[in-house]
Amino acid sequence: MIAWFARNGVAANLLMGIILVGGIFSIRGLKMELFPDFDLDIVSIHVPYPGAAPLEVEEGICKQIEEKIWDLAGIKEMQSFARENGGAVYVHVERGKNPKVLADEIKVRVDSILTFPENAERPMVEVATQKRQVLALAIHGNTDEKSLRKLADKTLDELTNLPGITQVDIAGIRKPEIGIDVSERSLREYQLSFDQIALSLRKSSVDLPGGVARTSSGETLLRSTGKARDGEEFEQIELLSSPDGSSLKLGDIANVRDAFEDKTLYTRFKGNPAVTLRVFRVGKQSPLDISEKVAAYVDETEATLPEGISMTIWKDSSFYLRGRLEMMIKNALQGLILVFLVLSFFLRPSLAGWVALGLPISFMGAFATMGLVGASINLVSLFAFIVVLGILVDDAIVVGESVYTLGSKGKKPIDASIQGTHLVAMPVTFAILTSMVAFVPMLFLPGWLGKLMMDIPLVVIPALFFSLIESKFILPYHLSLCRFDRKPKNLLLKLQNRVATGLESFIVHYYQPVLKLCLRNRYLTISGFLGFFAITIGLIVGGHVPSIRGVPPVPSDYISVKLTMQEGVPASTTENAVDTVEKARREVIAHLAEKNEGNPFRHSMLTMGAQPFSGGPRGSAGIPSGSNMGEVSVELIKSEDRNYTAPQISKMWRDRIGPLPGLKEIRFEDVAAGGKPTAIDIEISGQDFALMTEAAQALKGQLRTYEGLYDIADNYSGGKKELKLSLKKAGLALGLTQADLGRQVRQAYYGEEIQRIQRDRDEVKVMLRYPLNDRKSLTALSSLRIRAPGGVEAPLEEVCKIELGQGYPSIERSGRSRIINVLASANKEVSDIPAIEDDLETNFIPRLQERFPKLRFSFVGERKEQDESDSGLAQAGAICLFVIYGLLAIPFRSYVQPFIIMSVIPFGLIGAVLGHFLFGLPLSQLSHFGLVALTGVVINDSLVMVHYVNQRAKETTLIEAARIAGMARFRPILLTSLTTFVGLLPILFERSLQAQFLKPMAIAIGFGVLFATFITLLMLPCLYLILDDLQRGSRKVLALLGLRGKASSSDGLAEA
Repeated sequence: MIAWFARNGVAANLLMGIILVGGIFSIRGLKMELFPDFDLDIVSIHVPYPGAAPLEVEEGICKQIEEKIWDLAGIKEMQSFARENGGAVYVHVERGKNPKVLADEIKVRVDSILTFPENAERPMVEVATQKRQVLALAIHGNTDEKSLRKLADKTLDELTNLPGITQVDIAGIRKPEIGIDVSERSLREYQLSFDQIALSLRKSSVDLPGGVARTSSGETLLRSTGKARDGEEFEQIELLSSPDGSSLKLGDIANVRDAFEDKTLYTRFKGNPAVTLRVFRVGKQSPLDISEKVAAYVDETEATLPEGISMTIWKDSSFYLRGRLEMMIKNALQGLILVFLVLSFFLRPSLAGWVALGLPISFMGAFATMGLVGASINLVSLFAFIVVLGILVDDAIVVGESVYTLGSKGKKPIDASIQGTHLVAMPVTFAILTSMVAFVPMLFLPGWLGKLMMDIPLVVIPALFFSLIESKFILPYHLSLCRFDRKPKNLLLKLQNRVATGLESFIVHYYQPVLKLCLRNRYLTISGFLGFFAITIGLIVGGHVPSIRGVPPVPSDYISVKLTMQEGVPASTTENAVDTVEKARREVIAHLAEKNEGNPFRHSMLTMGAQPFSGGPRGSAGIPSGSNMGEVSVELIKSEDRNYTAPQISKMWRDRIGPLPGLKEIRFEDVAAGGKPTAIDIEISGQDFALMTEAAQALKGQLRTYEGLYDIADNYSGGKKELKLSLKKAGLALGLTQADLGRQVRQAYYGEEIQRIQRDRDEVKVMLRYPLNDRKSLTALSSLRIRAPGGVEAPLEEVCKIELGQGYPSIERSGRSRIINVLASANKEVSDIPAIEDDLETNFIPRLQERFPKLRFSFVGERKEQDESDSGLAQAGAICLFVIYGLLAIPFRSYVQPFIIMSVIPFGLIGAVLGHFLFGLPLSQLSHFGLVALTGVVINDSLVMVHYVNQRAKETTLIEAARIAGMARFRPILLTSLTTFVGLLPILFERSLQAQFLKPMAIAIGFGVLFATFITLLMLPCLYLILDDLQRGSRKVLALLGLRGKASSSDGLAEA
């Protein structure tokens, strides 16, 4: 095949053209995003239960679902959340199980539950999705809520009518609702009950089909229409009528409000009332296209807006996406230029050009496959191209060097091309295969980080495959066009010739003597490299190159301050807290102005009653909301235009907030990826909250003894005050039941849902209840009349016992047990988190377990993710090493020689650690990913070296073969290492904040390959001879024992 393609230029060029054209056409269909999109592998079950307390939700909803589905195959973990007005169960899916299939299985089980509470709504089972927001559009101005809502609805319709925009939602404003307020005085005056009013309304406000009237002229549909659509129509519904023709209408006894739901929620943008429309992308929709269309829409619409109303685009991810992608493309182009310059210095320009041509061919081949495997153009996939940039030319360099050597000895170009390619076909093929295998473990890493980094192997593996195809079937023909016997005439050729001559001189006069010295003193040489390895381990153990858990945080271009107050605090307390946070932000601006530094904030939005920009899985639960929640969300100017990162600005902001009365939790979200807000997260699970809170207090006390820990807290606090109502004997004597009592109290305070009306896109609830003033205090409770089945009325206090207690704010469950999490943040420059966790695990928690035998304690959060990732990486890495060993053992027909080749792998760690030391970066999870990928890359040169030694050992002594191999392979080994390293140089020195996320992996690969060059050129030949010494020594021992004939000669070092 190689000879056929080398002699058939049309076939070679057609193959090249197909790959290039396929890649070019595929690029246009790839979606663009900042980070890769991936499935959460979570199935969510949401059951709304209006008016219910968390304990009722736990008993009636969460526990029933858990017991029904826990034994389904494919469930990895199950978490439940019982809150006011509903519950949710999140099922984490085992790897390999299709979430959609599991969702269908769960739905069948959940739908079979017939014992849900009467007022619980239909369960919603779905695969949780992570919405990809492109931008937010704020409509703001000095106007009322109804006008804002009307304008938001109109804008949503117009945006979704634009081509390429399909998903938009409205946040930060209440939903419409028709409220019917009837006082207790009116009920008694007209001798009515909520049940009677509700029944009358349902009977009157209804549309019913009447069938079909079939007449001689045709068929006519019959339909009775009486359903009320707005507040005015409800006011006209008759409740009572008398024989004299008079009637009592709803409007006579009730205040009907066609307004908004009865909850606290509002948004302010630039100091004015506002509503936010969030625009998302779906599938392969481009954020850049969506942003351009929304911007054009705003430009056209602003002139038609009412006076005083404005539209502002903010949180526009495309604004940053374009810059970040351009940055990565710039780094890739710079790396490409550097690789070509290195090739041009050491190879003839024509040869360097044909070798470099393999890069676009391999890149286009990778682009052609990206769409097939679900990869996209993003920071991670572009980084993958930078990583593989220098590796792709390795095989072409070896082939080109081999062809050049034969051609310079006088062979015809076509013969030199075919023979030179055949000569190195085996080592080149298996070198590429081992590199591909080294990236395979990254396809199977667990957790969000594994999914985030999956685009790296999805790019690298196809690129390497097409590189192999190019070096075997395209490059030989192109090399046959070169003329190796030409004398240098132009300046470029003369310069290249001087570099080549200088390198030859260096090899003969410097490298050869050092190699001879090392070979003669091979045991001392190996000891020296082992010493280097020990020093490297010492740098890690001694903390000079620290290790951190997880991945380094990527500073965001946004900051969201999320406030959660204690349950039951007045809404005014939450409002004051939000205002205090905003005031602190303005103080940061003033502080920076005093230092003659610009305002780092671009836009800000305050939300009271919700957290509309919360991340995480999106299911039917929607946006976190409640009168005890608030958020201040800001957009920063570009990182290049400010002197501080988002975390640094957060610290200045946080330091100026001060104590907030009634605060339960304040959380600053300022990272785009990586980094956890809490360094330590310990889960306490059990059934008794009293025991669990006592254990949490003990655990928090212990955490306070460790240096560097702060924000030590747990996620449990007392809930709202709770009045527990139970029937007295007097109530039972009247024929009342607990259900009657609960229903009537619920009607008065939460309200009775009469019906739901579809009005435009909104489903409007019609709620019957007491007026707001009667629900603001508990004094009205004493005037509540309970109506018995016989028509007798009695004050609430006479028929039921009222007990004051404390409710639960919310109940979290995991593994069918209640849980409380104890959390702590850390100054990682001061505190040693692994040492703290080790002390807790070894000393404190065992004592705590003895004290609380009914409870369980476990590390979760970042520690759990790290353990799972490390375990997955170790397993995948071990399999990877075994496969690489097999790929080496088969062509070399040896059990021993693969160990010689793979001996460079641990020494690649030396370069990786030294690289982190030089750049002042800690070893992180991404460094580990780089080290795994390094295993396949560093053995490429050693494989070629061992193969060459084997060839020369057939003609001369082994020590002479090792010397000749070192000198002959010096240039290709140096070239392959340099091209890999210089291809990564631009990203290593990139100052962009988002690039810092990827640097650890680049350092591990780049510096690991660079140091492995010295290992291959000096240590590997020594190790080859040492293993030969050991084999010869073992044969002598066997001979002395008379067992020489049984010794296998099939594993000779020089046999290949």
